[in-house]
Amino acid sequence: MASTIELDCTLKQLYDLDSTNDGPIYLVYAIPTATVQMSRGIPISTKYAYQDPLAHKDTDIQARIFTQVVPQLFGMIAGKMNLIMFDLDASESSHNIDPQARIDTAEVMEQLAEHQRPMTMYVRNASDIVLPPTALLAVANPMDCLEHIPATVPAESHYRALSKRDLVLSGLLTPPSVIVDTILDADQVLDPSLRAAEVSRMLHTIEEKPPSYVVKLPQALSGQGTFLIRNKSERSEALAVLGPEVDRMLRQLNRANSHLHPASFILQEMVAGSAMAISLFVPKSGDPVMTSCCDQFIDASGHWDGGHISYSQQHHLRVEYMPVAKAIATYMQRLGYYGPLGADVMTGLDGEHLVIDLNTRVTGSHPLGFMKGYFSVTRGFNDAAVFFPLFLGVSLSEFKQRFAAELAQGRIVIAGWCHERGGKGSVSTIIIAGEDQARLGALAERVKELRKLEHHH
Repeated sequence: MASTIELDCTLKQLYDLDSTNDGPIYLVYAIPTATVQMSRGIPISTKYAYQDPLAHKDTDIQARIFTQVVPQLFGMIAGKMNLIMFDLDASESSHNIDPQARIDTAEVMEQLAEHQRPMTMYVRNASDIVLPPTALLAVANPMDCLEHIPATVPAESHYRALSKRDLVLSGLLTPPSVIVDTILDADQVLDPSLRAAEVSRMLHTIEEKPPSYVVKLPQALSGQGTFLIRNKSERSEALAVLGPEVDRMLRQLNRANSHLHPASFILQEMVAGSAMAISLFVPKSGDPVMTSCCDQFIDASGHWDGGHISYSQQHHLRVEYMPVAKAIATYMQRLGYYGPLGADVMTGLDGEHLVIDLNTRVTGSHPLGFMKGYFSVTRGFNDAAVFFPLFLGVSLSEFKQRFAAELAQGRIVIAGWCHERGGKGSVSTIIIAGEDQARLGALAERVKELRKLEHHH
């Protein structure tokens, strides 16, 4: 039997620090996708345009990751708040829902102590969301279908807070960056010949720039629009993807969103070393609460694979990163954003902290900072890591049988789980802890032995 999880703190407690919050906050932590409609209930956003050219293109897999596993992982630290989840379609042709997804979410949430467990409500469509009169919605990413609902943060402000283009102009220290904007307006992008000329004009900036640098799309989701250009062959590979993608971004430009600059990209100097992922809670005013500093697992092509925390290092890391955290909070408060936030920060040659990316939502490594008591204080596990997404060739009950001892010891926490259609395996996110990095790593290898081969990028 897995141990009951008692968190050090919850998002509800952090939101409650603000005495100006009137009504209850309802959470929608589904993450939109750019091109694949994940379910009948979530239309693709056209005003709030996103990019994910490097994402898994399988609708079933994307739907399971972004409407089920991610909201479970993010919602795990919510506390006693209402978490609104979207139902999965039973099949592409059917109007029925997949009941298994609801069962999976309940099993994940049941591990939490009852007084900290979110109240999960499933809806089919955004139109099914009806909030009490004083309630507000807090979302991971703005979506067109939710824009009509009163929110903690206005959708346009939140979208700007997520924009990699806006970050370059924020006044925060970033690596040297060049913004490449379209010169076309919302009507001109409808003309295929103008669009083709504009794609080649914009991509010319990449063709002309010698390596090494990074290309970032303005609203890319979890590294799925970040291209590392370290040599000419990587540049050619990136251009092959960016040709059709920039054309798609131009077609996304319309009168509702042109002032938000969705059709742009950034060329940014590459910084040596690895990024620290700082998790914050930004209040409406005043200093942020820093909940953790994690290092990150980034795969060879620059995509996020997970995060790692050393509990004994947290105190000195928080002291070191507090100045940049305060600067980020000031920028967020200027934009009108408050709530959870993750920042990727690197250290420049002169020791200065450079903000590489801002994810103004809960992030994958957030839960690690809320579990020091559970892992480190109670059980003596100094190191913990979250692995995401893991495509495992087993069901949840098979996983629980195989790792029964580790679940009982609290070395493994199932932070997100959704069975694939037809029982072919599962999409999951797992938190693994150990006395030190070596023991954590050995257990992680055992879990990773269950991975399915066909879902590997």
